[in-house]
Amino acid sequence: MNSNKGIPVRGKHLDNFTYKDYLFIGINKCMTGMFVYCYFGYLWSVRKLDDHVEHDKHDSHKEEDAFGQHNCCNGGSGIWSFTDLSFTNTILPIPILFITYDFFYTLLHWLLHIKSIYTYIHKHHHYQKAPSRANIDAVNVHPIEFFLGEFNHVWVLHLVVSGMPSLIGFHGMDVSWLGALLFIGIGGALAGLNHTRHDVVASIPSLTSTSSSNDKGEEEEKNTKKKENGWTIFDSKHHDVHHRIPQSNYGQYTVFWDRIFGTFREYNEDDRVNPAYQLDPLTGKTKKE
Repeated sequence: MNSNKGIPVRGKHLDNFTYKDYLFIGINKCMTGMFVYCYFGYLWSVRKLDDHVEHDKHDSHKEEDAFGQHNCCNGGSGIWSFTDLSFTNTILPIPILFITYDFFYTLLHWLLHIKSIYTYIHKHHHYQKAPSRANIDAVNVHPIEFFLGEFNHVWVLHLVVSGMPSLIGFHGMDVSWLGALLFIGIGGALAGLNHTRHDVVASIPSLTSTSSSNDKGEEEEKNTKKKENGWTIFDSKHHDVHHRIPQSNYGQYTVFWDRIFGTFREYNEDDRVNPAYQLDPLTGKTKKE
């Protein structure tokens, strides 16, 4: 991951919040606590039982006592075990969780841009054309949108753990508490970066080397630079494009599905920059002449 200079402001920045902005931000912050409770509550319910419970399964009396301790779920205290962590239940599920999440989020985000729905829910978020306040701007959305976006994480966790055999033959996989924590932790960080002026790019380096030449044209140099950067996993500029050009880049964390659905739009550094729109680094608001 590398971070370059900041992203120039090309759309009008929302300098001052209204009472409605503060209300929505407050509601959504409170809803975050409910989401975390439900998220780990679900994970608790699907994690395996403690070893002593497994050993007692053949004894109906002991089994009844053991399940009586967690009569609404079968997680057991083993969910927080550090000895139960492995690569296959902590690291391997993360890309699967992100790709699955963005599949549903891309569709949801597209749906929220349908004209008859957009006015009532998602339009509020797009009053901000040049987000800069990180997670504050990220959660400044209609509470219905926030609820759907956040609890999509629970839905995705359920699909990855329980499987989707009827659709793609995927029968599910074990996800540790640390893997689940990394998923929403990294996701929160990426959502925040999407709403800053920081130019942050995470990519897999290209295995092929490219030769440089002083005789190359400008367009060829740009293509060479893209090849050298490799395959882009995350680029904060892609969401900045969405705030200026809404019918593009619907993905939350990646534009993987946008590329497949044909809604991807690359960031163009040659787009016009209005000097009057730039932000004062001291105030975080549009510079006053």
